[in-house]
Amino acid sequence: MTRPMSTKSSRILRNSNPLDGTFYGVGERITAWDLGSSLPTEVGSLGPATIKNPQPPAVVGAYRPLTSRRAVLADIDFIMSFLKKGKPVPSFLEAGPREFLYYDPATVRAAIITSGGVAPGLNRVVHAIVQRHCTTYGLDSSKGGSIVGICDGTAGLNMTPFDQLELTPGITSQHLSDGGSFLGSRRDYSLRDSAVAKQIAKNIKAAGIHILYVLGGDGSLAAAAKLAPLVPGISVVCVPKTMDNDIPWVNQSFGFATSVSKATEVLTAMQTEASSTRRVGIVELFGADSGFVAANAALAHGKALLVLIPEMFSGFVTPGQMEDAFMNCLQFLRDKVRTQQRGGGITVVAEGVGPLFASRGVTLLGKPIQKRFCDQIEELLEGNLYDAGGRRIDPFVNRPRHHIRAIAPNAADQTYCERLGALAVETALAGYTGCVVSNWLSEYVLVPLELAALGGRKKAIATGGMFWKQVVLSTGQPDVAPGAISIPKAVRPVARARKASR
Repeated sequence: MTRPMSTKSSRILRNSNPLDGTFYGVGERITAWDLGSSLPTEVGSLGPATIKNPQPPAVVGAYRPLTSRRAVLADIDFIMSFLKKGKPVPSFLEAGPREFLYYDPATVRAAIITSGGVAPGLNRVVHAIVQRHCTTYGLDSSKGGSIVGICDGTAGLNMTPFDQLELTPGITSQHLSDGGSFLGSRRDYSLRDSAVAKQIAKNIKAAGIHILYVLGGDGSLAAAAKLAPLVPGISVVCVPKTMDNDIPWVNQSFGFATSVSKATEVLTAMQTEASSTRRVGIVELFGADSGFVAANAALAHGKALLVLIPEMFSGFVTPGQMEDAFMNCLQFLRDKVRTQQRGGGITVVAEGVGPLFASRGVTLLGKPIQKRFCDQIEELLEGNLYDAGGRRIDPFVNRPRHHIRAIAPNAADQTYCERLGALAVETALAGYTGCVVSNWLSEYVLVPLELAALGGRKKAIATGGMFWKQVVLSTGQPDVAPGAISIPKAVRPVARARKASR
């Protein structure tokens, strides 16, 4: 059991990082420093692993000792703070092959679900899991072994019998270059209902499933965390997936690199469109709570006029402060366009900025936040953008969000997905449960679901860190995030009459 989050680390306001005093959003460092020895790092185990692995290290790779662990942070100050007190340094169990297994690889019965929104690489992870079971470990249907894909995510688990597909490497290999999920990946929130969760647990037990693989994002991980205690004796192993890249204790979710690459292509195309037609494009990209896709794509593109992400504004205390910071950004955009001989360019907006403003009661020039926030930005800029020659520059909105995720993974994500899928199988066969296979600090480790879905806390861009400063420098925009600079009362040129703005 872990102690409750302190007020210091759980509040929305920005906190000082204990390592260097820089201002960071809530993240892994604050969590680790705050919880210390109480940080939940141990994953569940179904029992002693007594079955000798039928495959030697020459086939599966070096066996990982049960004592092989990796520190949760690479910060030497954090590590020394424990060593000086004679306490063990919080660490994660290393993922990888084991000399002894809990399940007989030939007779095990496994199921896979892909849950939530799609991401590049889902089909590749499914294939890697099936390939590892069938080809590497010789899953034998004549002995009762099987691996199935449950259609439509957690919704499929709530059906009796399951809507499922028998999987073989021959079947899954047909989808290696396909985007999306051939199993279906539906958003389903029914597991929040305890009665539904209990029924799903009953269905899983009745189906004789030994292992359940969950490929999903923060919502799916939360569902898996709720489900795992209801199915004792069954291994629940997760592979983290989200385009927002905001799952804590995961360096990078699979498919993120592909989506950023595609988003960069889109920004380049929109830049061409905007500069050719003398307009300013407002491009909305993924980022419900964190701006990783928007910021990375904008930095890679290198020509954005302005980048807006939730982290820029989440640290403010009052709605008025948030409005002032936002209006300062629009003032900057207007001034920047005014310096152009031939006006045109793009502004990149993470989808979560508008919902953040709405949740905090922010109004813009007295108007409530619209559901389609980028349309509201367009309205604010309409008739207020002019280039150096006094020519009016009109804004337009583009939302390529689904075009950057329903695509095939690139080569880097293909190999990454292969690693994650194979490691998930090794984890499950060894009898571990209630965990996420994560690439963390360059190592593959097992993160407890309790920690990965801890209180709904998500990874965010550190606006005091070097990465965000590079984004700011690339656009020249004001660094409005709290702690970065002192924010003056916003000048609001967009509120003026159009005649005055000429």
